Amino acid sequence: MQRYFIYLAVLMALTSLFFAGCSPKEEQNKGQAGMARSGLANPRVLEVDEGVLSETMTLSGTLEALNSANVVARTSGKVATLSVDVGSRVSIGQTLMTLEAEELAAAVASAEANLENAVVTYDLALSKYERGKELAGAEALSKTDFEENYEGAFRKAAAAVKVARAALDQSQARYNDAIIKAPLSGIVTARNINVGELAGSSTPVFSISNLDKVVVCINVNEQQVNKFAEGQRVGVKVSAVAQNLFTGVVANIALAADPKLKAYPIKIELDNQEHKLKPGMFAEVVWENKLEQVLLIPREAVIASGGKSKVFVVENEEAKERVVETGAADGKNICITAGLSKGDKVIVSNPETLKDGMKVNTSRIRGGLPKNPGQWGG
Repeated sequence: MQRYFIYLAVLMALTSLFFAGCSPKEEQNKGQAGMARSGLANPRVLEVDEGVLSETMTLSGTLEALNSANVVARTSGKVATLSVDVGSRVSIGQTLMTLEAEELAAAVASAEANLENAVVTYDLALSKYERGKELAGAEALSKTDFEENYEGAFRKAAAAVKVARAALDQSQARYNDAIIKAPLSGIVTARNINVGELAGSSTPVFSISNLDKVVVCINVNEQQVNKFAEGQRVGVKVSAVAQNLFTGVVANIALAADPKLKAYPIKIELDNQEHKLKPGMFAEVVWENKLEQVLLIPREAVIASGGKSKVFVVENEEAKERVVETGAADGKNICITAGLSKGDKVIVSNPETLKDGMKVNTSRIRGGLPKNPGQWGG
């Protein structure tokens, strides 16, 4: 009897394992068969309709002065005077500072004296040359004598004037190098020297920026660069100055990507007459594009597969796969440029679970087919 009960217990255990292993598979088959017979339960289906899509991009950048320069002394010397300071508004050619230049000034004075002496000699030689021409014309002077003593002396005097004038120009240029002037009109943004210090020819002594116009520098990828065009107006937000948008104009678009950044630099110019916008401030460029009367569907209805985009539409109570081409998109909707027509019924709920030809029970659609694309969100 004991052996009988042992056999019975083993048989019951094997039977339980058999049914436990087969139950999930059988249930899955039953579920698929039931879905095929009754259709997809409670699908969300919407009609394709035309609408308005606002495409927006926000790109970060920093403000820079449109024109700026670091001023460097052309010659080394000790600073004698400073005429401006940080914040000073200067005009192009205005003196910023001078270097001690007594020796250079003396050299200019000496060159001026040499030029004056050369001019006097030239004037005398010219008068003598004119008299020599009269004597030679009257045959009172030999040709050789005229060439050596009259014409030759005149030419030497003319050459001496040229040499003296060149020497003066050279001395004047060296003296002028001791006077540092503004290369452009703008605001002095940095002063790196004091009176009595030695100015070198490699370190900037001033920085000047023209703040009447500033630019925002942004970097965009290859999908974004062709959405910009020179002369295009875009919004620019500088939170440190105001919450409203400034109007910027696309001034420059790089023709090639920066090899280090792998991006395309773009410069956007802004008017800044009040100088509220300052170099180094953080800025956001807001690019917007409004598309009207375009076919729109919810973004969740589109499936990306194998490098293509597809959707499922309802045809004759079945889910049919359609390959589509997509365009601009916002947070909720996406534009369809090919593959769908107005009025097509697109399945929105869980499209990734569908298969081509699967039955769809349209009699159980909840909420009907919204005609206003604005109802698609939520």
